[in-house]
Amino acid sequence: MKKITNIILLLVGIVFLAACSKDTETTPSPEKTKIAESTTSSGLIVSLYSDNTSYLVAYNKVYVQVKKADGTSLSNATVTYSSLMDMMTMTHSSPVEQPIYNTSDQLYEGAVVFSMPSGDMGTWGLTVKVNNESLVFNVPVNSTATNTKHTGTFVGTDGKSYSVSIVQPAAPQTGMNDLEVLVNVKQDLLNFPADASLTIEVTPEMPSMGHGSPNNVNPVSSGNGHYTGKVNFTMTGDWRLHLKLLRNNTVIVEDAALDLLF
Repeated sequence: MKKITNIILLLVGIVFLAACSKDTETTPSPEKTKIAESTTSSGLIVSLYSDNTSYLVAYNKVYVQVKKADGTSLSNATVTYSSLMDMMTMTHSSPVEQPIYNTSDQLYEGAVVFSMPSGDMGTWGLTVKVNNESLVFNVPVNSTATNTKHTGTFVGTDGKSYSVSIVQPAAPQTGMNDLEVLVNVKQDLLNFPADASLTIEVTPEMPSMGHGSPNNVNPVSSGNGHYTGKVNFTMTGDWRLHLKLLRNNTVIVEDAALDLLF
């Protein structure tokens, strides 16, 4: 009887330890890359992660991990961030989507559209505020591959500047792909609110081959400046998405062209 009791206690202990391990797991998914890390004055360890080896001139998912000094994940922090490009003679920001805690990977998940690469022209800083404590990270931002353009700024007939960015497909493939674009309007150098009030028409083109593709679905507003539809890539290679922006049936941007290559 004592032996059986010991076995039961052992099994209970294993289950308990496994549960504890799961509760305190703080390591993000292996495919994410740590970009930077720092510690607040109160001792919270704040880390930035990316889906790529660096942030890109594109729509980037930006993940923030917040840990206590003992290494356990903090899930109830108030986390916000803002971007700033320092060009020596001037500074400007870019579109930002504030992070929300994702319980599955224990990271605060948001997004930043970086509009230009780091380099001789200037450097990007990302200010992360955790429970009213601010940390400033200098973050590398690289250009996307040659002959690609995943985000761009286009001046409309209304005199406003529109930032248009590809969200999906992140990994385009032959055939029908989910299409998602984000549109922000420049309010000033530091504010780029999302614009959900547009109508968008998409026309794909393969410039090197001189043809388009059939059965595409124009993206429609899904909220917060995001527009979702479908795009059909009939073969691999260079593809240009011609996006026409309309407001109240009036064309304000004739051709917001973005380029993919796969």
